[in-house]
Amino acid sequence: MRRAFVVLLACLGLAVSAVVTASTAASAAPASAETTACNAGHVCIYKGDIWDDSPNHPKVYDFYYYGTYNVHNLIGDYTVLNCQTGGAGVKGFSGYNGTGSVTWDLDQNNCAGGLWTDLTPTNSVRLYA
Repeated sequence: MRRAFVVLLACLGLAVSAVVTASTAASAAPASAETTACNAGHVCIYKGDIWDDSPNHPKVYDFYYYGTYNVHNLIGDYTVLNCQTGGAGVKGFSGYNGTGSVTWDLDQNNCAGGLWTDLTPTNSVRLYA
């Protein structure tokens, strides 16, 4: 039930933003923060597996605009939601500023399922059209 509720919240605003351009908005939440939805047009990174029925997975990054962003202290398992519209994707890179090897690539919207993976080797992400 929690999964359906989170997915519904994450996908409610799909018509709100059809054009994704880029975001520098990255914020860390306290470890006991309630899991918050990832809005349409955004890419969000959460600590842990947000589909495990626990309500306490902080959103540690929330990107909106196309571009490359360095990420810090992503050690262990995280969930990445690509809620961008229009077929936009997001890649993780082993180096800073989009350098090094690609560690993961979400080339389409995965807002309903997410990618749960070890982000330890990820040091930057790129949102692309």
